[in-house]
Amino acid sequence: MHWGAILASRRRVPHCNQAADGHRCTRCQTRHMASIKLAIWRVCSCKRFLSTRSLSRKRRFCRAGGLVTTFNAGWVPGLATGFLFAVALAGASGAEAAAPRRPVEFDICQGCHGVSGQGNAELGAPRIAGLDPQYIGQQLSNFRDGRRGGGDELGAQMIAISSTLDDTTIGRLAAYIGAMPETAVSPTLKADPRAGQSTYATCAACHGAHGEGNVALGGPRLAGMSDWYLVRQFSAFVSGKRGAAAGDDRGAAMRGIAQSLKSERTVRDVIAYAVSLQIPAVAASEKCVDGAEGTCGSSH
Repeated sequence: MHWGAILASRRRVPHCNQAADGHRCTRCQTRHMASIKLAIWRVCSCKRFLSTRSLSRKRRFCRAGGLVTTFNAGWVPGLATGFLFAVALAGASGAEAAAPRRPVEFDICQGCHGVSGQGNAELGAPRIAGLDPQYIGQQLSNFRDGRRGGGDELGAQMIAISSTLDDTTIGRLAAYIGAMPETAVSPTLKADPRAGQSTYATCAACHGAHGEGNVALGGPRLAGMSDWYLVRQFSAFVSGKRGAAAGDDRGAAMRGIAQSLKSERTVRDVIAYAVSLQIPAVAASEKCVDGAEGTCGSSH
């Protein structure tokens, strides 16, 4: 019997931050994870079991507007019921272990950014592990579509690489990179982080009080990222190499802020402070990851 036949009904959750069954999803910390009551399984879309062949590969992490799917297995023979019960429990406890599959296109990325996304200063490639998938997707799209990288030798390399990527591939890459584990990079700037704290108050509006970033505002993570790269990007914003292209509204906003910092020392101090910040564990666990399709960070 095809296990998909036990699908009885689906109930849409208004938003990931609203309560449903009183249980908490292990990935996004929302309260609509599996509720196991007698012979009925309510499973959030982040662990949607469709068939015996897809138990391990058709599992989706929770996103806004996720589905709570109800399986009515009251008529399933006892052996099969016990099997499904065990699978449901294993899935709920193993959500954190699941991760997007490695796209073959990442072979090109790792040549400069490293196998773990740690970056390589000698090649001018920053750390990318820890960046939000949506931000990664948007920047790859900007390179591909000519909104970023013009007049910049390193940017030209990214333009050439991203020109071979379609939206689906960008989404897979963004999801994979965004799910990478933390990797530490050493600070390189001679600066005073404490002196940069007051200046960072302006940055926090888009990049977060802890440097965790803000997906809604398009502000990337700064905490723990490559400080030398952020200095280079400040210079690019000031000179117009970045943020001046038509359609790059968020880049234009950042350009205005970068131009308001007149002192190179001020720039270095605020960057040194930003990269020294520590992201709370709760904030770090709220990444958007789609383990099945790898499209969380699509460029749309």
